[in-house]
Amino acid sequence: MNRFSVFFLVVLGLFLLQNITDVYAQDAQEDQGPAIVVTTIEVTMPEDGSMAEFDSLNQLYTDNVIKKNDLIVNFRTLRHWWGHNNREMLVVYEVKTWGDVIAANQKNNELFEKAWTTKESRKAFNDAYNKYFTGKHSDEIYSDVKSGRK
Repeated sequence: MNRFSVFFLVVLGLFLLQNITDVYAQDAQEDQGPAIVVTTIEVTMPEDGSMAEFDSLNQLYTDNVIKKNDLIVNFRTLRHWWGHNNREMLVVYEVKTWGDVIAANQKNNELFEKAWTTKESRKAFNDAYNKYFTGKHSDEIYSDVKSGRK
C-alpha cells in the first residue's frame, strides 16, 4: 500500500469517526435529560482583597442572579479544600435540558443587568469580583449517567 492510500484511509477513518460522534452527540443532547455545567476557575487573593469581601460578592451574585433564575434547578460553588491546588474553585449548575444551558446563561445576563442597572454599577461589581480570579478557567457540560447513582 502506498503512502497516498494509507493517508486516504486515515483521513476517511477520521471523517467517519467524526460524523458518527457528531450524530451520537446530537442524539445524546436530546435524550439525556439534565445537563450539568461545570466551570473550573483559578482563584487568587489580591493584596486589596479579603475572604469577607469575596464571600460577600459571591453571595450578592448568587442572591441577585442565580437564585432568581428558574432555569437553574441546582447550583453549587465549591472551593478547593484539600490536595495539590488550593486555588481551584468549581461553579456547578444543573438545568433540565441541553437547550436550557444557553437559555440559563442568557437569563443570568438579564438578571445581572436588572440587579446592577447601570453600566457603571456593573463595571464596579465586575472589577471588585474579578480581581479574585486569575482568568484561567475551563468550561465543561456533562450529562447524568443514571446507572451510576446511589
